[in-house]
Amino acid sequence: MAQLRWLGALFLCFAHSSLAQQTSPPAPTTGQSTAPARTPPITLIPRTHEEREDRYLAQHRILLNVLVTDASGKRVTGLKQEDFTLLDNGQPQKVVSFRAVKGSVGFAPVRIVLMLDAVNNSTRDINRDSRSIEHFLKQGQGLLTYPTSIAILTSAGTRIGQPFRDRDAVTGELRMFSKGVHEFDCADQDQLQHVVSLWGISGTGLDGIRPDPKGDCLNQRFRRSVSALKSYATEQTSVPGRVILIWIGPGWPLLLSRGFRPDSEALKQNFFDNLVELSTSLREAQVTLDAVFSPDLFRTVQARSDHDDAFLNGVPTKDQVTASSMGLQVLAHQSGGLILVVGKNLEGEIAQCIADADSYYVLSFDSPPAAGPGEYHSLQVKVNKPGLTVRTNTAYYAQP
Repeated sequence: MAQLRWLGALFLCFAHSSLAQQTSPPAPTTGQSTAPARTPPITLIPRTHEEREDRYLAQHRILLNVLVTDASGKRVTGLKQEDFTLLDNGQPQKVVSFRAVKGSVGFAPVRIVLMLDAVNNSTRDINRDSRSIEHFLKQGQGLLTYPTSIAILTSAGTRIGQPFRDRDAVTGELRMFSKGVHEFDCADQDQLQHVVSLWGISGTGLDGIRPDPKGDCLNQRFRRSVSALKSYATEQTSVPGRVILIWIGPGWPLLLSRGFRPDSEALKQNFFDNLVELSTSLREAQVTLDAVFSPDLFRTVQARSDHDDAFLNGVPTKDQVTASSMGLQVLAHQSGGLILVVGKNLEGEIAQCIADADSYYVLSFDSPPAAGPGEYHSLQVKVNKPGLTVRTNTAYYAQP
């Protein structure tokens, strides 16, 4: 359908190739014979066995941040490596490294990012959320426990502040970022042209038919939001340490109606490739994504049904992928983050998300080689003590 094809166009990949520059030999002087230019031999860079092993491990070692709580929600400390069992597609895997983390101790402390979403929230909600964040920052005394940044997503893109532990410094950036910010206006043609230029697509669907205004607006919000998250995660893959990204608001449109479902093999593959890349970037960057003020359709873990879990746990193949596979709540669940439904205490929900960094465990294992790129693997971590709950990444996409 026209709406779907418009959405699919944003994920078309463009290959950028570069040709090696060759310099022509100088023209021969009179009386000199010419010889054909010889192509220099290809030189292979030798790698030792250790170098090959290191390269393989960098591509296949999976790092998991694991939170364990008791029946009252209190974090459980003092566990040992032998207390954990790690299942990859239901098969036990050897835990190759184990570390218990307590608070901000370590060479790379957890970083907190508070994301204000002006693309998917109203101006009133943005102002309300800004006031709640400022009230949260004023609740304590002294320095913040973890370096904290303010981020905001607007029609102009994403702006992320510097991480500070000083409460006044974070408050100052919050006021600066949120001043004069308005909700996203889908009717802004200048911004539409910006998106067209960014993605290299025309202002029509792939069949030359312009989508209806409502569908076009949903698509704009979807691709701006997903692009922002994907860019942030990609940038963070080279930064040591864990990030707790608290996304405030309902998130981007899930595009659940049938008109937005992929209807061609190429489009399905494109959706799936982008899902694999986004999911992998979040995991490799150690981003725990929390969805705060989510809509009621995402209930607490205790109240969710099997149908809810099947939706949140991800899709194994391209034939099952939809735009909603990249929804905020889906990605939050798969990252081991929290999904907190609409409430009246944003300050308390922010504190709840940050508390995940106070005590947790870091486990790693080596992923078995995949049969092909983007092979879906379910993950489960269990503790051999009764009455405990474990929260961590629920899936990953393996590579050959």
